Amino acid sequence: MWAIILALFLTVAGTPAFARPEDTSLKATAVTIPGCKDGVGLDDVNFSKSLHKVLLPAGRTGKLYMIDPSSFAMTSVEGFSSSTENIKGQKVGVSSADEGEGFLFAADHGTHKLDAVNIKRGMIAASAPLAGDADFVRYVDANHEVWVTEMDGAKRQIEVFSFAAGEKPALLHALDIPVADGPESLTIDHLRNRAYTNLGKQAAAIDVKTHAVISQWSNGCEKPRGTAVDEQRGFLFVGCGEGKAVVLDLNQNGKAIGSQATGAGADLIDYNARLSHLYITGSKSATLSVLGVSPRGELSLLGTGPAAERSHCVAGDDQNNIWVCDPKHGQLLRYKDTFAALK
Repeated sequence: MWAIILALFLTVAGTPAFARPEDTSLKATAVTIPGCKDGVGLDDVNFSKSLHKVLLPAGRTGKLYMIDPSSFAMTSVEGFSSSTENIKGQKVGVSSADEGEGFLFAADHGTHKLDAVNIKRGMIAASAPLAGDADFVRYVDANHEVWVTEMDGAKRQIEVFSFAAGEKPALLHALDIPVADGPESLTIDHLRNRAYTNLGKQAAAIDVKTHAVISQWSNGCEKPRGTAVDEQRGFLFVGCGEGKAVVLDLNQNGKAIGSQATGAGADLIDYNARLSHLYITGSKSATLSVLGVSPRGELSLLGTGPAAERSHCVAGDDQNNIWVCDPKHGQLLRYKDTFAALK
């Protein structure tokens, strides 16, 4: 009798989406970071559309790598602080970086400075002191500004720096944006001139011109983590540490319109607008999930694959590759997204 009841239950309930068998098409190619076979702290990986390069701040190495998605060839910028300690990337060296106006911007935990690197010359061209320990670094081209999220105890803010390029670049503190209960993650919406972050269980929109928090909505997470945006369709995506992704409709005042279970320990997320695919890793489940996003904002699980423990950072590039951090083994895992586009 109990066997029959159990069978009926499974027929009705089905297998949880995050527990589906791994998709055989999601196979990783390991891209080793030089000198890091014993591990390295990795906290953020970012793709620069203008450079067509993957940006990888490699923690304790004191180097910021630029990786060609086709050949896997690496070039590096040096001059950042380094350490022999193999601890989390957000505590040593550089852990987050972005690109703008021919420069790379990276926060250095060892020197407590924000550095601007001249890409052509391959050297640090300007620096400015940071008010707190940095998390995310993102460039806002509309204002020629660099935004740095900082979460030092009770002092939680986004520190804004103005940037002037040229022969003698200038990187200067402009103002602070106080953000209580945050800021967790930082995503720039260039189409709307907005920035998005999480303030506790609220997703927040910040006007990049006025630097004011203009909207807050429930993000649907117990443990809000990463954010990403579909600028054209007006969808804000939030990754939840408990193991799910949520879609908020920016055209309907942040209304929640989609949700999908993923692997446990979800953190940073990224979005491929060309395919309408959302990428999210599970640092505890050691999985990568590829989610399809319908025109109505509904999420569906297209496939899952093996990743690595602590693989909480992920980025997609312009060749439909997915890059996932594997800090324990000092490498990146690169997957090819072969799933059909959702339009």
